[in-house]
Parts: sequence; C-alpha cells; structure tokens
Amino acid sequence: MGRSLRRAGGDVPAEVTTFVGRRRELGDARKLLSSSRLVTLTGPGGVGKTRLSLRIADQARRAFPDGVVLVELAEVRSAELVPHAVASALGFRDEPSGWTAESLAERLAPTHLLLVLDNCEHLVVPCALLVRRILARAPDVHVLTTSREPMKIAGEHTYAVPPLPVPTWDDGSRAADLEQYDGVRLFLDRARAREPGFVLTEANAPHVAEICQRLDGIPLAIELAADRVRALPVEQINARLGSRLRLLTTGDRSASARHQTLLASIAWSHDLCTEPEQLLWARLSVFPSSFVVSAVEVVCTDDGLARDDVVDLLTELVEKSILVREKDPGPEARYRMLGAIREFGHQRLTDSGGVAAVRDRLVDWCSQLATEYREGWFGPGQQEWSLRLRREHQNVASALRFALDDRRPAQAMAIASDLNLYWVTAGLMSEGRHWLRRGIDESEPRTPGRATALRWLAYFSFYLGDGAEVPRHIAEARAELGPEPAAADLGYLSFVEGMAQLSGSDAHGAQAPLAEALRLFAQTDEVVGRAHVLLGYGVTQWLCGDLASAQELLRECLRITGRHVESTLHSSALMNLGMVLRDVGEPGDAEAMVLEALQLKAHDQEYIGQAMCLDALAWFSVADDPRRGATLAGCAETAWRRSGSSIDSVVALRRFRDASLDHLRAVLPERDLRSLMAAGAELSPARALAYAQGVDGGGADQDHDHAELFRPLTEREWQVAQRVAEGLGNRQIAGRLAISPRTVDAHVTHILTKLTFGNRAQVAAWVTERLRPARV
Repeated sequence: MGRSLRRAGGDVPAEVTTFVGRRRELGDARKLLSSSRLVTLTGPGGVGKTRLSLRIADQARRAFPDGVVLVELAEVRSAELVPHAVASALGFRDEPSGWTAESLAERLAPTHLLLVLDNCEHLVVPCALLVRRILARAPDVHVLTTSREPMKIAGEHTYAVPPLPVPTWDDGSRAADLEQYDGVRLFLDRARAREPGFVLTEANAPHVAEICQRLDGIPLAIELAADRVRALPVEQINARLGSRLRLLTTGDRSASARHQTLLASIAWSHDLCTEPEQLLWARLSVFPSSFVVSAVEVVCTDDGLARDDVVDLLTELVEKSILVREKDPGPEARYRMLGAIREFGHQRLTDSGGVAAVRDRLVDWCSQLATEYREGWFGPGQQEWSLRLRREHQNVASALRFALDDRRPAQAMAIASDLNLYWVTAGLMSEGRHWLRRGIDESEPRTPGRATALRWLAYFSFYLGDGAEVPRHIAEARAELGPEPAAADLGYLSFVEGMAQLSGSDAHGAQAPLAEALRLFAQTDEVVGRAHVLLGYGVTQWLCGDLASAQELLRECLRITGRHVESTLHSSALMNLGMVLRDVGEPGDAEAMVLEALQLKAHDQEYIGQAMCLDALAWFSVADDPRRGATLAGCAETAWRRSGSSIDSVVALRRFRDASLDHLRAVLPERDLRSLMAAGAELSPARALAYAQGVDGGGADQDHDHAELFRPLTEREWQVAQRVAEGLGNRQIAGRLAISPRTVDAHVTHILTKLTFGNRAQVAAWVTERLRPARV
C-alpha cells in the first residue's frame, strides 16, 4: 500500500524556490500534528499556507509508513468531485459506482498516512464531511488541510498562519539589522533570483523595510514586489505602492490563476463570502487601523446590515481570514485588515457609491468618542482612556480629515478640542494644532466651537515655540465668545494667557491672568480647569519667589487630583512641588517627589512630563554627582525629542538646564560630558526611569560604551531580553510592553539567533551580566 501511494503522483512536490523562515510555525504545526489527527492551517490569501503545509508534510513523512499524499483542490469546482480528487491523488482506480466519502474512508481504513488537502475554502462543507468520515473509519490517517476558514468539525485544531515578521525603520536602524526579519529575507531572496546583482545598502534599506511593512509581511505580495526589481529600483517600487493591487499584477505563470496576482487571490476570497459579509468587508475598509465591535455597530450598520448581525459577520470574516482578531486588544475585542484586503474592500465600497454614508458615520462615532474622552479623562480611568485613544488614533485622524474634506469644520474642531489633553500627553501637540488650525481656517466667525478651538490653538502654540501667535488667537477667541461669555470660557482664556506669559519668561506678568482664572473657575464646577490653574499658578509663584504661596497652590492641586484619582496633573504637581521643596532646603523630599512623578509619567507614557522630571533630577544631581547629572541630562534630551515639544517652551526649566550644563562643563572634561549625555540619550523610557531610581547602571557606567554594551540587540529586543531575565513568559512580556505575543515570539527568536544561544536561561545570564548597580 505504501509504495502504491508514493508512486501515485500525489506525493509532496520538490521545492523550486528557497523556503524562507517559518521556524516557529513549523515547530508549532508539527506539535499539533503529533497530538491531533486533523490540523487546519488558516490565513488570508497569499500568506503562505500551501508552502508551509508542504514543508510540514515533508518533515513529517517518516512518521507515516504509507507516505504523505497531497491533494490539490483549487481547481475542483463540484462538491461531488472531492472524493474523486482524493482518490485520484492516492492512485486508486475508479469505482464503478463512483467514489463517495464512505467508500474512500473504507479504502483508507488500514493505512497509516498523512493526507494533505490544499485549498479547501471553496469546498469547505464537502471537505469537512469527507474528513470527518475518514477520521472515523481510518484511525491511523492524519489530515493536514489549508483553508481560509476552518472545517469546524470535532477534533480539528486550527493554526492561523501569520504574515512574515517585517521591520519598522527608524533613525537607529541599519541595513545589517534587516536580514533578521523573514519578510526582508524573502524579498532579498526573490529579488536576487530576478536580479543577481541586487545588494541591500544603507541607501535602499529604508525602502526595502517600508515595502515589506506596507505589504503586511504577506509572502505573495512580497514576492510580487520583488519580481519588479528587474524593472524598477526599490525606491520607485516603494513610491508606487500607494495602490498595491495595481502594482502587484504579475507573478509565477506556473502558479494557479488566483496566485499569480494579489488581486486575484483576494478576489477569490471575496467570491467565497456571502453578500452580507461582502458588504461588511467593504464598509470596514473605512477604518485605516484596527477597530472594535462597538465602532463597527455604529459605522457599518444601516442600509442592509443590522447591528444584531455584526458579531456573527465579524466572526465569519475572521474564520475566512479576511479579518485578524488582535490577541491583546484591551477590554474590547479588536480586529484589523491587512492593507491589500482593505484596499480591495475600499474599491468595492467606492464602486457601490456608499463611501460618503460610511465616512459620515465614522465621523459621528469619533465625535462621540472624543466627547466621552473629555468627560471621562479626569479620574481613575485616565490611563485606560489614554490607551484607548492611542489605539484609535488613526481612526480619529481619518475622521478629522473626512470632516474637513466634507466641509464640516465645526465637527472637526469639536473633536480636536475635546482631545486637547490627548494631544498634550501623547506628545502629539503639533498634530492637534494642525487639525485645530485647519478647522479654524475653514470655518466662518461665530461657528460653534470656534472659540474653544482658538484657545487650544493658542495653548499649543506657545508650547511649540510660536508664542508670538498667542495674543492674536486669544483676542479672536474672546471676540467669538460674544457679549455674555461664560465664566469657564473666560477662565480658560485667562489661564492660556497666563501660561503664555510664563512660557515667555515673564513670570510676574503671568500672575494677574492666572489669579483671574482662579477667581473665575471658583464661580463654576469646572474642576479640570481649576486644577490646571492651580498647577500653573503654583509654578508661577515659585518662579516669582513666593515659595509659601507656591506650596499652598500646588498642594491644593494635589488634593483635588488625589480626590479624583487623577494622574497627569497630579504627577505634574508632584514634580513642581519637588522643585519648590528643593528651594526651601528639603532635598531628600524633593527628589523623592520628583521620582514619584517620573514613575507616574512613565506609566502614563506622557513624554513631556518625563522630560521635565528628568531635567529636574539632572539639576538636583549636578553638584553632588555630576556624572549622574550628565547622564540624566542626556535622558531628558531624548524625552524632549519624543514629546514633540522643546525645553524652550518651559522657560523655568530651560534656565535651570542651562545652569546645570554650565556647571557640568566646569567640572567634567568635555569628552566625558558628551559621552555620558550620549549614553543617557540612548536609554529607553523604561531604562531611563530605572537609572533615575538607581536600579540600573545603564549609561552611567564609564567602563562601557552603551552602544556596544547591548549590541547586537535593538532597543525593543533589549526590553524583551530584560523581561526574559525576570522570568516572564512571552504572554506576560506582551502585556508589560503593550505588544502582541506574536511580536514577542519573533523578538525572542531574533535574540536567540543574534546571541547564538539555545535557551532563555542563557539570555537571562547575558542580561544579568550587563546590568550593574548605579553609581549613586
């Protein structure tokens, strides 16, 4: 029986191109196959299910005395022909009455083989019936299937084949780093097959990285892009990827028609969907990023889709590999589409004439989200709100663009204004200013919300170094308020005016408007505005030398924020009170307070606040420990860059920073100062916090150059390696770093490969060697 099977032509074909990567997937699938008699590889078209199944089958053949048989079902169109296709691949002669699931299972009963059914998605029901019968009658037959959706029968184990890992290029990336990513390795392998002289260089590496990232790590898409290298330089391929489906239209002519182009592969999946699934697919394309069920229920329903059907339809689209459900979505399930699948859906939405209605609903949903953020931010849910807005950032940006493109500036201004604290805490003030400015420029005077938008535009302007614009914006905002303005509106304008004066190094000039703002807010129940003014006024009084008043104002701010379990303003008040305590001769309490503030800022991922705290701690250290002060000053420089703002916007700190650097130049050789600051500048936010707390030597160790110390790991890999050393599993690491477990898996694999280690214990030992107590 074994020989006849292997001679029959259904055996696994030889590979004609290099098999790249997939070490983890191969291991996982082989384990599943050893413990389950039915394993289904699922995933979107072009993700590499077929190629992976063939490699798995080839590696598993020794476990099956009667061989491994491949059944290609892509071209089978009739359910009745499925048993015949399997019988033909097995080399069985025709039965007079034709093959059925029952007769085929009976014939296979005494065999011990692996049956690979490739491309089952268009025949999933007859395939499921056949497999169920075979598993029941042939106890030693194992089945490996590939499909865009599972069989959904008892005993099935599904394995979602992920895209290949791809890099994100940033300022610290190098060409040599890219080849650790399987997506890049595939691109290079196929490009060199087409153009043998193709070389990865520092010049073209960013384009190769971006090509692989924009194609979402889909092997078929990467291969099609690499096929263009013979005709176009990678810079032009990257530039033309605005429409993936039009560019990637040629491929292996020997492949099935649906695998020759990315468009054909996706169209095949579309044809397998029901009409409601196709309609939801098209409407989901309006989301440029991942999305939650509650958003889909608002944005994608009506005109043919009911809210009650959304969960079932989303589930079906996940089953058919159109959507990917994110593994660590937060409190609500999140889904995403790969870029090419989204582009295909958007084209269908455009062709149907339904774009405008879906865009309108996205804008309305984002308006409600922004309102809820403004109303819910000041309290214990602040961190959750910040994380939620970060996840929804691209969706919000699209909604703002849609509102402005569709000439709805009032709605755009309302969204951008309600999110004012998000723009600040996330280090995105320049983006917030962009949307506010567009809304103001495209609206008429007395448009609802225009005064609020103008005041926040003024606020962002002085933080971003454009203080000269502030008086004009404030004057326009006052004019917009009309003859009987509300006390809260006037209070906010006085607050912004005072903060602008403070930013312009006129602390005494800031006193009157901030005192007026405090008086106005006392007439309202606007607790957020009052807390802001107490904080700003406390800093002003400190700079004016009234330390008693400064302490009183800042402690009142702490009482209010503490009562509401608020974090952002609370940590800022802690930091500034620490500065005051330093001046009144309480350095121990001062440093403890600023360290507590830094920890809160780091937890909340608030970059401006982290920068301020690090600069304050550097100032505290320069006299007693100049080496620590220099390292912290370097940490602060990086934090300012991440924030999108500048220390120039905070005159008080800039003055202390200048004095600190003058002192450091006087006591340290210039070379040492530059080296220490550079080492501090390379520390991640987590490592900067650890160093400031004295639990990690990091850049302070003069015996090691930081850039060499952790080479060849990237910053993210170093963060993962540290968690490995703490004994955390991959899912725990994913939770700590707010990334997916799959990403952690890839990082751990890269770490083991780069360091030529065989297990996590070796990684832990290597990390431990490099972490030394701080010299404090």
